[in-house]
Amino acid sequence: MKPTSRTSSWLWATGFGLAALATTVWRNRRGSYELTGRTVLITGGSRGLGLVLARRAALEGARVAICARDEQELARARQDLLDCGGTEASVLALARDLTDGNE
Repeated sequence: MKPTSRTSSWLWATGFGLAALATTVWRNRRGSYELTGRTVLITGGSRGLGLVLARRAALEGARVAICARDEQELARARQDLLDCGGTEASVLALARDLTDGNE
């Protein structure tokens, strides 16, 4: 089945809504769970919701490790996290395919 523009728009809206919801939930729980000094691993952290969550964790003072399959996307995401206030020592980007048991 070929996606229509309506389906595509719906998927984008859903993705944006989920990112907004995740940020809101994160913000509301902030008082009960402090990320400063903690380490956060986010799979699929090079784009989309994973990158949004990684940015938020970096802003909260966490050490952030992201992994994804595409090295170029990871390099861009790592630079994005550094631009958001992460430091060289607090941002780790690993190119890994978690579906491959040999990695």
